[in-house]
Amino acid sequence: FFSWYILSCTMATTYNFKQLPAVLTAKDLVDVVLSRTQRKTPTVVHRHYQISRIRQFYMRKVKFTQQTIHDRISNILDKFPRLDDIHPFYNDLMNVLYDKDHYKVALGQLNIVRKRCDQLSTDYIKYLKYADSLYQCKQLKRAAMGRMMTCLKKLHGALGYLEQVRQHLSRLPSIDPNTRTIMITGFPNVGKSSFINKITRADVDVQPYAFTTKSLFIGHTDYKYMRWQVIDTPGILDHPLEERNTIEMQ
Repeated sequence: FFSWYILSCTMATTYNFKQLPAVLTAKDLVDVVLSRTQRKTPTVVHRHYQISRIRQFYMRKVKFTQQTIHDRISNILDKFPRLDDIHPFYNDLMNVLYDKDHYKVALGQLNIVRKRCDQLSTDYIKYLKYADSLYQCKQLKRAAMGRMMTCLKKLHGALGYLEQVRQHLSRLPSIDPNTRTIMITGFPNVGKSSFINKITRADVDVQPYAFTTKSLFIGHTDYKYMRWQVIDTPGILDHPLEERNTIEMQ
């Protein structure tokens, strides 16, 4: 009742998705950016200051806000895996679990907002250089930060989706696509999980009903002085590929 597949892959790398940074909600990200700008930049400006000093005061706030947004978004974009750069195994697995088009769109939205905030900062700093009063500088700073915060709020859906992806990825086992591998697949409730528990140190939950295993589990065993990676997969039913659900597609 078992189908064994020995996987041989030439591309190497085991990905540690547990190190992905937590993704803040749009509201929390706005709060963090504004709070950091308030704490890290001067807070008092007086009317009797020279106009050049007043301009520098507000330009510094706009620039600092933009840099904080840029760094926060860049951290997410740099740490989350790029589907075109990772092993085809993980590429296909992420496509099954999360829909790679949705995933790419979410990362693309973050990149667009990062570039938009960079451009807003450049534009408003240029305007501030020619402001001729404290009131005008204050209004330009308020407009710049308001528009940048509006851009961040539009990321509500993308940030929420990426946090769900991160939480799920952190629970995936560390699978090495380049090592000797035995994959156990078959119908539900035929003893696949019991078998992997017997030959490895894995501790997969076993119950007397079907579809107990809902995700991939991994164990390791030695055979003829060689190390083998053993993967337990969810049960699959005998129906066409396009009719299988997300659990079966794993």
